[in-house]
Amino acid sequence: MISRVVEPPSLTVLRRVRYVRGVSLRQRLGRGIALVLLALAVFWTLGEIVTRAADLVDRLNGFPRKLFVATDEPDLGYRLRPNVDTEARGVHVVTNSLGLRGPEVARAPAPGTERVLVLGDSVAFGFRLEQGETFPVLLEQELEQRDGGSFEVLNGGVEGYNTVNQLAFLRSSLLELQPSTIVVVFNLNDYDHGPVMGPLGVLTLDQSQRVKSDSLAMRSELWLLLRWLVATQGRVWIGQGPAPTVTPAPGDESPFNPFDRFVSVLRKKYYAEPTDERWPRMVGALRDLAALSRERGIRLVIAIVPDGDQIGVASPDLTPQRKLAEVCRTLGLDCIDLQPSFAAAGDAMLYLDIMHPNAAGQHIMAREVAAHLVATPRK
Repeated sequence: MISRVVEPPSLTVLRRVRYVRGVSLRQRLGRGIALVLLALAVFWTLGEIVTRAADLVDRLNGFPRKLFVATDEPDLGYRLRPNVDTEARGVHVVTNSLGLRGPEVARAPAPGTERVLVLGDSVAFGFRLEQGETFPVLLEQELEQRDGGSFEVLNGGVEGYNTVNQLAFLRSSLLELQPSTIVVVFNLNDYDHGPVMGPLGVLTLDQSQRVKSDSLAMRSELWLLLRWLVATQGRVWIGQGPAPTVTPAPGDESPFNPFDRFVSVLRKKYYAEPTDERWPRMVGALRDLAALSRERGIRLVIAIVPDGDQIGVASPDLTPQRKLAEVCRTLGLDCIDLQPSFAAAGDAMLYLDIMHPNAAGQHIMAREVAAHLVATPRK
């Protein structure tokens, strides 16, 4: 019997086997990673399509996030998103290519047409009002009826804007629309900080939460949906159901929510003794609005809207109106105090809540401002 001696594989052969096995392992690992990435891409693409098609984020949080888009301008945390056609808080809202509520308009007014630009917050925008019930639309109708001329009133109101934001909005893009008159609808909370766009796609007063215009929160609906699911832990949908209310005291017959009335009282206390930087910022913005308007030959009118708890009571706290009258005199502003006109309406309900006039209240605003514009000669 002849025995064979099996020689161990050479070092070269061993290296070749290890190399082949290594290449195979790397190939399998690479294919696995590629498949995972492909699955994630498909999931994200389909999820983005479904989320956008079903408006899941807006349905989930109860906030018309679709209306707003973040900006990187220092005093302008967000704008209305252009070319939107949606339902917001139960009413139909359309924005044009300029990011203004209302139909499409030319950048320059037609010959012979006087263009009036309305600036303001949610009151000017028309919070929970249909287009035909908003102040700018009613103002245009009132002006044409009283003057007989041709007027075009543009709605530059944006929910949440304060006076500083309104000035920044005017400077950044609205002056090119060549208005001959600017009407600022001044709400009694316009001294307060303006909100910014936060990482959940909604407005927040926390300035540290502001996101940039190119953030993922502004680009991806699916990302916002996932953020909401994490924030709510899958248990509570933000914005679902009515907002929390405070139970009125026995015998309380006020039509306004007690919490809203509490906040309104705090606003009036602030006017009585403004002690922080919000007041000089507001006054400075009004001063700059006046200077900019004079420089451009634009008539500027400030229409001061009362709070609901200043109407229909025997002795309303009119501290804000008195303080604002002093500011108007000091700055040489043409200001209209709308509180007497609202009070003259008697027992009629003129508010949706303590800060937002309803359609009847908007009619009073339009009537008084139109009468003032027609009766007051341009300086």
